[in-house]
Order: sequence, then C-alpha cells, then structure tokens
Amino acid sequence: MKYNSRAIALTYLKYSESSIIAKLFTEEHGLQTFIVKGVRANKSKKKLGLFQPLQLSQINASLIVKNKLQYLNEITLTENKLAENISIKNNFIALFVAEVLSKSLHENEIEKRLFQYIWHIKVSLITVNEINANYPLLFLLKLSEFFGFSPSKDNLLYKYFDLEKGEFVMDKGVFTLNIENSTYLKSLLSETNSVIPYQNRNELLKSLIEYYRLQHHELKNITSHLIIESLRT
Repeated sequence: MKYNSRAIALTYLKYSESSIIAKLFTEEHGLQTFIVKGVRANKSKKKLGLFQPLQLSQINASLIVKNKLQYLNEITLTENKLAENISIKNNFIALFVAEVLSKSLHENEIEKRLFQYIWHIKVSLITVNEINANYPLLFLLKLSEFFGFSPSKDNLLYKYFDLEKGEFVMDKGVFTLNIENSTYLKSLLSETNSVIPYQNRNELLKSLIEYYRLQHHELKNITSHLIIESLRT
C-alpha cells in the first residue's frame, strides 16, 4: 500500500556501503523502519541530512505490514529554511527527544496526537533561542502522559515520590526520591518555570529514565542524556 505522510526522522544506522536503515515517526502509520538504498552514495538524490534526528519531512512510501523493513519512495524536507538556524543547545535537545522516541515507540502504532506534539517541539526548537533549562525533564513527563503512566498529582503534600508506584508517599522507600528532588518534581508537575539547580536537574533526569524502566518503558542504552547533562546552565 502506497501512502503520503508527514514524517519525523529519529535515528539511522549505516547499512552496506551506501545505504542506511532509518526510523521515521510517520503521521499516518506511526513508527516505521525503512531501508534507504544508496543514500550515502555521492550521486544520491537523497541526502543523509534528511534523516538527522527530528528532521521534519514529507514522504511517499510503501507499507507492507508483514515486513520489518519498509521502502521509502520519496522524501522532501519541510521547515528546512528555519532548521538552518537551530542552536547547538537546541540541536542536542532534538537529539535527546529523537533517541527517547526511537526507544519507546512501537512499530505501526498510529499516534497522531503524539506526532503533532513532537512536530511542534521541533518547530519550537527551531524558532525559539532560549529554551527552558528543564526542557528534557518536562518532555519526559509530558511523554509519560501519552503512554499512560504520568506521575500522579494526588497526595502532593506527601514528602517523597515513589518511582515504582508513580505517586507521592509519606515514607522513604527503595525507589523514592529524596525530599529535595521530590519537591522539584512537584514544581515541574504544576508549572514549567521552576528554577532547579544543575545537579538536581541531572539527578532528576536519571531518575525519570529509571521511572520509565520501572513503568515497563525502559529506554535501553540511551546515551544522549549524557550530552544534556553537560549543558551547564
């Protein structure tokens, strides 16, 4: 079945001498994995820049559900003029968002609301110079809403957040955040402009990745968060 769709590039791997295997989040058919032949050849009309993390595009593709690898007939950039102006910091955030999605989405699951949200994220990263320092934390929290395991806002008066239970609790346990980080998490759940010290942001980022694991959405072998941690602001 042939189809046209907007698409968001997530990751790609080199395949053979001139080809790649690319993961694209498509608006019409969710996450799809494509084999793109000859894209690394000098004379190829398709360029690797089309598949950089969170690149926005319009595609023409063929879908065969029983196949693990799909075929991409045509791909063209959208928002490409604006994308040239993205800052290094925002580009690192785009890398983080793309990697998280590549490890948490499931093939062929249509997620149009989530697609719209991610498309808007990339446009924001292109057009806004100063991004909230808490952006990676806020993204993971918002994404957890789409996946159905958002931290509970009940019992906000309790001191500790339990990563396994996904709620605030009275007593410290094996999977609870300390009081300080639990307090910062409360502020993130209620507003987006909280001032969180660098060290606590890093601790919370690692804790939210652990939270995903405990909620059966493990982000295996994720590495881009290490880049995010290095952005001392």
